[in-house]
Amino acid sequence: MKNKHVKISIIILAVLLLSNLFSGYINLFTDGLFKTNHYQTESTEFEFTTMPSKGRDIEMMKRNFAHFKDQHPEYKDLQLFRTFKRNPIKFWNWYAYLSDDIYRYEYIDNTVSNSKKGKFGI
Repeated sequence: MKNKHVKISIIILAVLLLSNLFSGYINLFTDGLFKTNHYQTESTEFEFTTMPSKGRDIEMMKRNFAHFKDQHPEYKDLQLFRTFKRNPIKFWNWYAYLSDDIYRYEYIDNTVSNSKKGKFGI
């Protein structure tokens, strides 16, 4: 009986490891080729949607946000938030949830903030 539990544990661990190694391919099927992620400030003074397949990556967002704060000094203390949740059911993304830059931003529910649309969305 103990031998059976060890085999099952090894199989589960192997599936978790392999799925996280090949998560990019799995995400092509689950999320599509043109995956987007939306970021915004709390009151939507600044908004940005990343689409890495089109070159709009997290680094571009950081540059645009820094430029926005340079152009509008009154917003120098703004903080960016991600508007998409981590989905723990998608176990193949667990490594990305812990290590990828796109998840380093705090989560904010954008349905609350959408009622106060800002004028400087990018």
